[in-house]
Amino acid sequence: MAQATTTAVDRPTGPDPEHRGPGTAADPASGGHTFRTDINGLRAVAVLAVVVYHAGLAVPGGFTGVDVFYVISGYLISSLLLREVGRSGTVDLVAFWTRRMRRLVPALALVVTVTLVACLVLLSPLAWQKIATHGAAAMLFVSNLLFPYQGQDYFSESAVPSPYLHTWSLGIEEQFYLFWPLLVLLAVAVARRTRVPARRTLQILFAGTFVLSLATSVWLTAVAPDWAFYILPTRAWEFAGAALVATLPWARLAGVVHLRPWLLRTLLGTAGFVLLALSFAFVHETDPFPGTVALLPVGGALLVLAAGSVPASATWVDRVLDLPLLQRFGDVSYSWYLWHWPFVVLTTAAVQDDAVWIKVLASLAALGAAVATYRWVENPVRFSPALRSWRRTAAVTLVIGVAVGGLTLGTRVATASVLQREPYATAVAERAEPEPYPCTEETTTASGDVVCLLGDVDSATTVLLLGDSHTMHWIPAFDVAARDAGLRLAVRWRHGCPAAEVVVEQPTERGSCLPFQAGTLRIVDDLRPDAVVVSQAQIYADRMQHADGTRMDDAEVRAAWRSANDALFAHLTAVTPHVVAVVDNPRLDVDPLECLTRPWPGLGDCSMTRTEAEESNGDLPRISAEIWAQYGVTTWDGVWSETCDDTTCRIGDTSHPVYRDFHHLSVDYVLTRTDAVERMLTGAVRGTSSGDNG
Repeated sequence: MAQATTTAVDRPTGPDPEHRGPGTAADPASGGHTFRTDINGLRAVAVLAVVVYHAGLAVPGGFTGVDVFYVISGYLISSLLLREVGRSGTVDLVAFWTRRMRRLVPALALVVTVTLVACLVLLSPLAWQKIATHGAAAMLFVSNLLFPYQGQDYFSESAVPSPYLHTWSLGIEEQFYLFWPLLVLLAVAVARRTRVPARRTLQILFAGTFVLSLATSVWLTAVAPDWAFYILPTRAWEFAGAALVATLPWARLAGVVHLRPWLLRTLLGTAGFVLLALSFAFVHETDPFPGTVALLPVGGALLVLAAGSVPASATWVDRVLDLPLLQRFGDVSYSWYLWHWPFVVLTTAAVQDDAVWIKVLASLAALGAAVATYRWVENPVRFSPALRSWRRTAAVTLVIGVAVGGLTLGTRVATASVLQREPYATAVAERAEPEPYPCTEETTTASGDVVCLLGDVDSATTVLLLGDSHTMHWIPAFDVAARDAGLRLAVRWRHGCPAAEVVVEQPTERGSCLPFQAGTLRIVDDLRPDAVVVSQAQIYADRMQHADGTRMDDAEVRAAWRSANDALFAHLTAVTPHVVAVVDNPRLDVDPLECLTRPWPGLGDCSMTRTEAEESNGDLPRISAEIWAQYGVTTWDGVWSETCDDTTCRIGDTSHPVYRDFHHLSVDYVLTRTDAVERMLTGAVRGTSSGDNG
């Protein structure tokens, strides 16, 4: 989360910045300034939006509260730098960075340390190394670079997300603090050489940064959305826009637009509130973000800041933002942001339940931790007379960094030893990405497509198994079963590519699924197998796209899946009447191996309710079943009848896990189903029911 300073400046000498008056700011470049209660209230609105969003309440765009924080930071930091340039003609970089360290590091170090210790107690050793790495990245303010490098989507519904995921925004913030004063100094140097007023030069710098960064954001959001979300170049325009607002002479602008100052202040504040409300209510995580969508929260925050800069009496916006409760939330917003996400993640992981009421209680508990941190860590360190010297601040920061770094490094080293013991060693081996199952032989069809052959490769009876990675995880059992049944098994699969011809988002290195899907149909026509078995995942709803790469909405997903599967099974049943569809397994809401190897498994059950399991894959299984019934396709259930009863679906135990990750089956489990697979295959080639649907 972006987190600006709690006051307009960090308690410099001069007028008391903690004054809680009406919050009318003087010209930011002037020497006078007062505490802006409107800014503190806006900070509270931003943190509430983020916390409520992460609690799962009905605020789909609450994550844009981070963008509001960026605007606040851009405004306050730029105002501080403008005052310093106006007063001394330069910027004391050491003093500036020292204040930032005192402001950000102590509370962050506390949260990183306590969170890591809690993870060691509550979470499986399988997760410790990754979490320790994320904690170290958070302390170094580079987690915003680590997460996209690791492919961590901020909106991913992973079983146990990183408790440090929210620190990506601190990385952007600190990188802004590092580069922004340097750009200001560069602009001041240019102003001296060109004899252009410094303020005008800075306005050109801020405006240029805004345009260039926004253009970069729009472009990168389209081509690499994960990176666009996490990095400073695509977010710098949010800071720069606020900096530009800080340079404008709002007292004179009221006269230029021929409006009374109070009316201008009211109009700007009201418009800002409306835009923020629209952002929180209607921006959705599926929108291309940041890009142009981020103009909504950023524009709203800029208008509220601009309103507070107009010298006039308080408006209704000021009175709302000045509410005592909002002011208290604004004071502790940094600590609350730091604590709320670890509380939510670890609480829901511990009890294996992500119900909204649990996340709300966790967020409120985090508020208590935030109040304590603000009172006994943030303010005492930030305003300590003993730390006024940059040398002392640097020394304390170094000690803190070494201590936390030693803890994270020690965790990684100790974990390596722990994972060599059972049951962790087995779990580590099980969760590893399996090597491609070796083909007994390969053959090239008449169309030039290469096909893997397994089972009894000399048999005159051929079964074609096709699909995606949900074909792959069944191959060990199908190979043994086909060999025992005297059947030649031809296999056609590709990770992340369903057999049905839909456009699915893919990593760049994999390329489009369309050539694979077209080749599958050619193989069917060339081999003309005695039976076809289709095993494809039903979890593509959030990855299906139009041909131009844009995401489909829910209705479009349903229509495209129906159309593609209709075409697929019409083609298959025209070639052979013996077609079997494997009923897809549930998609878990926990990492099965991490859940089974937790230190305190009694805290929560790793199983799912039957209802949750049936709903886990959304609408696609229902649509598929309708297509199968339409074409008279035989269905085979390899998981549900074995792992689920009327109320519960189990995921096994540490010795016999059913899954290796949240939707792929383990090799050990599928091999226990070899006999059932053999009965299904022999029934399929004979055109009769196997007599065993499980």
